[in-house]
Amino acid sequence: IIGDMSKIDPYTRKKINNSVNITRHNKGLNLNLAISYGSRQEIIIAINKILKEKKTNIDIEEFSQYLFTKDIPNPDLLIRTGKENRISNFLLWQIPYTEIFFSDSFWPDFNKEELESILMDFNRTERRYGSLVD
Repeated sequence: IIGDMSKIDPYTRKKINNSVNITRHNKGLNLNLAISYGSRQEIIIAINKILKEKKTNIDIEEFSQYLFTKDIPNPDLLIRTGKENRISNFLLWQIPYTEIFFSDSFWPDFNKEELESILMDFNRTERRYGSLVD
């Protein structure tokens, strides 16, 4: 879970925390749930932590350790539903090499067939991570 869980009602927060604990040792897929999350706010919180520690010079890897996602790998794939062709303040630091797919389906209508189609396209994608093609 990434975001500000303090804004979630106690009952829901308890259910979410229970689900996280139950799945804590699962392997394979990383599912991240962003609740009351904004990437720009995440970056500001990280900067304020760094300033509080009076650090004056850090690198990319160290900065990443101050983010909500510090223990989560950067995503390989981001699916944006809802007919929007923007990332909407979502994981701005973490997605420089993420493949982004846009879907016209709204989230409740997003289905298994569309997911499988996106995954097939993703599997055909040549991942270059910012390098140029020879």
